[in-house]
Amino acid sequence: VSRAGQSNESGNYQFPDLPPGNYVISVEVTGFKKATQKDVALLVNSAQRVDIQLQPGELTETIEITGAPPVLQTERADTGRKLDTVVVAELPLSTNRNYQSLLNLVPGTVKASFQHSQFFNASDSLQTEVNGQSRMTNNYQIEGIDDNERTGLLQVLIPPIEAIQTVDVSTSNHDAELGRASGAVTNVILKSGTNQLHGSAYEYLQNSAFDARSFFAPSIGHQAYNYWGGTVGGPIRKNKLFFFADYLKTSDHEAATQLVTVPSALSRTGNLSEGSTVVYDPTTGLQDGTGTGRTPFPGKIIPTASLDPITQKFLALVPLPNLPFKASAPSNNFTNLLPFTKDTQYTDGKIDYNLSDNDRISGRFSFQRPVVYQAPIFGTAGGPGPGGAFQGTGIQKTYSTGVNWDHVFTPTFLVETRFGVAHYHNAAQQSDYGTNTATNLGIPGINISDFTSGMVGVNGPFSNPMVGYSASLPWVRAEANIDFVNNWTKIYSNHTIKFGFDMRRLRDDLLQTQTYSPRGLFNFATAQTGNPADASTGWANTMGSLLLDLPASGSGRDFSLVFPTFRAWQFFWYAGDNWQVNSKLTVDIGLRWEMYPPGTPAFPGEFSNFDPNADTFVIAGVGNNPMNLGLQNHKGYLAPRLGIAYRFTEKTVI
Repeated sequence: VSRAGQSNESGNYQFPDLPPGNYVISVEVTGFKKATQKDVALLVNSAQRVDIQLQPGELTETIEITGAPPVLQTERADTGRKLDTVVVAELPLSTNRNYQSLLNLVPGTVKASFQHSQFFNASDSLQTEVNGQSRMTNNYQIEGIDDNERTGLLQVLIPPIEAIQTVDVSTSNHDAELGRASGAVTNVILKSGTNQLHGSAYEYLQNSAFDARSFFAPSIGHQAYNYWGGTVGGPIRKNKLFFFADYLKTSDHEAATQLVTVPSALSRTGNLSEGSTVVYDPTTGLQDGTGTGRTPFPGKIIPTASLDPITQKFLALVPLPNLPFKASAPSNNFTNLLPFTKDTQYTDGKIDYNLSDNDRISGRFSFQRPVVYQAPIFGTAGGPGPGGAFQGTGIQKTYSTGVNWDHVFTPTFLVETRFGVAHYHNAAQQSDYGTNTATNLGIPGINISDFTSGMVGVNGPFSNPMVGYSASLPWVRAEANIDFVNNWTKIYSNHTIKFGFDMRRLRDDLLQTQTYSPRGLFNFATAQTGNPADASTGWANTMGSLLLDLPASGSGRDFSLVFPTFRAWQFFWYAGDNWQVNSKLTVDIGLRWEMYPPGTPAFPGEFSNFDPNADTFVIAGVGNNPMNLGLQNHKGYLAPRLGIAYRFTEKTVI
């Protein structure tokens, strides 16, 4: 890439919107020797100042300046960190070699951590808080294209570290072009091909053969984590057309030790004498909540005739203890090695085309497909397995694509246009999906469709759910973020004026419940076989309520009448001026206007709101109700920017 221009009357010169890389700057004018500065490293979203002093002489004479210019940021007032190729490639990484763990190096950040389940966070994204802000206030981009799930909880796609050239993190006082964040704005630039053909192959391994046994576990759980792949990049047409591609596969196979608590064999028969509390017969005494006259079961034994037959059926699905335990206070009396696998394939491709000296086009495509499986601890009955009973299979198909076009009208007038789409489809199902387990146990009205198929949930006296699965399973989610950006840059005297427009279309479809699950939840507690006059209760009371089939509050069921969808536009206008007041002082002024029109469902009946005045639900698109439920479109979201950078010396800037 080459660019030519002239300095202005102040002696200042600028080359905006250059792609990141290493540059050579040559300066020449009649009556002076030509000067050349090599090794000018330019990173994304940065301004590198290079001062050159000419010496009288002939143009045929050249002064070559060795040594790279200082990397101190002197012409911008935002804060953050640029992570170049060497840093990205060489520094140690944490979870699944995710580049986001490098954000730990940026001042003001909290250690990056893995959030949510392996099923929901299939892309293995990491989260951090910046300058005291919520993790959901960060904004992630891939080459300027939105990479966020709509809710801000996670990122859509995480490029392999071997495919990344630069990571730019802006933590405060962002350029007006950047927004939708009170935390950090992180932008990832993928590698490009060069005039030489380059390739790489790599493997990273973790294995339980290198691990020590946990003090509390009887054995070491199996782990085999393999991370392997390769990259290749080079010229298609020298100096004009380049390609870069990579492939990565990760295989994470484990057998994790799980410790839970299950009822003893004696307690399942109705004999609760192992418990230290009194178990009362709920059919005795006054039924007014006072417990007056309520009498205990003799010997803490519930008569066999009173035991609920359905409870006996699902208790038969729960294995007996296989570890020693204290009968009066059972704890961690059952262990199992649960297979877990997560196999993910990644691929990226990028084309760069120098169409002319004034036009540069790049296009990229990234794909990721994780497949997650977690075995249930009690077979098809589910149970209190790892990750909050997330036991089943999850598949996500993810892609991110973008096209960038840079056009130079004149050395002082440029335009950049971007278009991209980030999409994922994530579906997760519990292990007994598609079965009529609840119906077969004798519980009617549960398994009426595939979405409501499987085992009902039961919370008992010990590890929960005693049987069943996470209330979040199953789910189907598909989200697409469509992004169009147009930036213009005009250099006038000592002003670099940048203005532009960003338009986004959000499409989010989610079928999921999270309170009781589509199969329902029976919750058992101590009150049913306790006594208000006897404050002492324990696991034996909860077990008694379970054996008698007397559910407590917290029991219920989620039922989906529709497949909810969300559609929304987002519009952003911005303008900024980087003003070089003098050789020491730079002022950044900007204004950003953000507009978020209210979202709507794709079809009538998929949004609702509660009107407390009328004590009714308002259904979107039904009757005279508008699709956006009458929400207001606020137009006053203005975000002004002001930054000042003053250079005292080459080594000191405030």
